[in-house]
Amino acid sequence: RERAHSMNATMQCFTNVSVALPTHAGMLRAGDTLSNMSWIDWCMGELRIDRGSLILVFLPGGCGPKPLGCLVSATQIDQLTIVASTNDSVHSLIRFSFTQVADGMAFIAMAKSAETLSATCHRGTGSRRSSVTTGRRSSIAFRDDALETLHVNLSQQFPGQVPLLFGGAEMYGPDPHGESGSEVLLGRGAVVIIDPVSGCRIGAYQLLFYEEGSDQPCLRDFIGPRTRLLRQPNEVMSDRLSFVNHRASFCSSDNRPEIAYSLSLPGSPPLILAFDLGTEAATFERDFNVRQHLMALSIKTSRGWRFADALESELMELRHRGFLTMARRIFQPALALVILLLFLYAAALFFNNPHKSLLDITMQTFNDAGATARFFGEGVAEAGATTCGLFTQGISVPDVRHCAALSFAEDAHACIRRLVTA
Repeated sequence: RERAHSMNATMQCFTNVSVALPTHAGMLRAGDTLSNMSWIDWCMGELRIDRGSLILVFLPGGCGPKPLGCLVSATQIDQLTIVASTNDSVHSLIRFSFTQVADGMAFIAMAKSAETLSATCHRGTGSRRSSVTTGRRSSIAFRDDALETLHVNLSQQFPGQVPLLFGGAEMYGPDPHGESGSEVLLGRGAVVIIDPVSGCRIGAYQLLFYEEGSDQPCLRDFIGPRTRLLRQPNEVMSDRLSFVNHRASFCSSDNRPEIAYSLSLPGSPPLILAFDLGTEAATFERDFNVRQHLMALSIKTSRGWRFADALESELMELRHRGFLTMARRIFQPALALVILLLFLYAAALFFNNPHKSLLDITMQTFNDAGATARFFGEGVAEAGATTCGLFTQGISVPDVRHCAALSFAEDAHACIRRLVTA
């Protein structure tokens, strides 16, 4: 919804516009005038004009957007028919036929603004790039008043912070009102990175895009570990985004974005950021990557600490549940039970033989206890031997002693191998 509002603010749209092209590739022949030129009707569709750069974009019915260059001037043939002059090298003259008089008047008003701006640029007093110092240099394609307004706005919104500004930028993205896959110019202005307030913890790095003359960003997001900024080759950009090679400038025909990046934000469609200056683009790429890598490292470190805490908790739990701990817990009650049984047994002996002395009773108690322990021990050993015999073929002790009694080691080894393999 925010991007759709930005689209309406930056684009002037005219619907049901018929477009015609001259038969001689936009050149006036000798004796021809705009009123008697030969034209070829192309098709009808929607005409859009970017308010900032005055780029003409035509959307035929059922087709993708077609850049027509930048509006330079216009001549009104009648109330509904206008011949526009652009800086496009192929179609420098285009005839537009509107269905409403108000649309024709609005188009003529924008054409007059284009003529005024073009004349100003040719006199050499046109808009220029401004250099702003907020702890660093940043060239921004803003007018001086718009630049000052942006700085005042940023200082009020982010007190105590130093925003990083990267000017001469254009943002392209999906057309909110167009077909799927179409890309249009969403705004021209400056990219801004806002660092968190200084502290001992890593905060959130904001990524903003301000249009020229606007005090509210048309893009607001955060630089996270999944945010990606990929530099696009020129040939890829020319195939994907025809606007980049058709963006017009009144003052120079070669003022085109030098470098473009594909920006991927989680949960949002991909965007294109194009910069006029390669140095500005390189600075933005470096600062962006530093913050993106820092966020990725912060998330990785946090996950590592959480994993270490979980391992420590599991280790403490295993220690509490270990064999030695369990044996220690069982040993004391078992010892107390054995002592109690011995005492009861000794009392029973004394009750049955009261004429015996206490020393005799004690000796008999310990002897009987030892005999009982040996009995149970032999029973356990016999049970173990029986269990082993069920799974493996046992080797008798006399056979092993016979092998061990042999004089030579070779004979002893051979005897043991025969016992094992038998």
